[in-house]
Amino acid sequence: MKKTEARRGAILAAAAEVFQESGYERCSMSDIGARTGFSKTTVYGYFASKETMLAALLEEAAERGVGAVQAALGAPAAQIDALLERVAGAYLSFALSASVCTLRRVLVATAGRIELDARWRDLGAARINGALAACLRAQMDAGRLLRGDAHGAALQFKALLEAPWFERVLFDQGAGPGPGQVEEDAHFAVATFLRAWAPSSDMRALSTNGAP
Repeated sequence: MKKTEARRGAILAAAAEVFQESGYERCSMSDIGARTGFSKTTVYGYFASKETMLAALLEEAAERGVGAVQAALGAPAAQIDALLERVAGAYLSFALSASVCTLRRVLVATAGRIELDARWRDLGAARINGALAACLRAQMDAGRLLRGDAHGAALQFKALLEAPWFERVLFDQGAGPGPGQVEEDAHFAVATFLRAWAPSSDMRALSTNGAP
């Protein structure tokens, strides 16, 4: 059988759907195969088990999230609040997507029971934190933020973004963000973060420009 990226992608897309609908533990390779319309032999030709499918989904999600945040960090911005709001929007759009929420719940449900590559099992969190910390350190060096622990500041910023959604993501409570909710949450998190980290003169300027 000649393997193709299109077939591999279709199998992974089916696995993501079945994981979301039935739960990782309850579904089988046969369930995933039936969703694709491919034979069981074809499915096993691409993936030896559910675990290898999960690992592939985690890797793809991690790369997508890291790429989105890095792109947001790399785009020019005249002010620190505009930069952070763009990063916040990119991260929340990734983290609150249905596929990523499903993967987070699978990770919690299977913790300690299956072995996963450390590069992907955190959904790119370590690399996202590192990229954000590097950005914040550069902003500190430029005098746009108070000097301090850039890594700790990055963790604080990401925690502000995740706080309204953490329990919903883990326990699948309610719908995802409605229209404008990501932007609203991003704006609130940035304003709260800058109250702690922006120099007082910059904070006054930001307030004048519309920060609460």
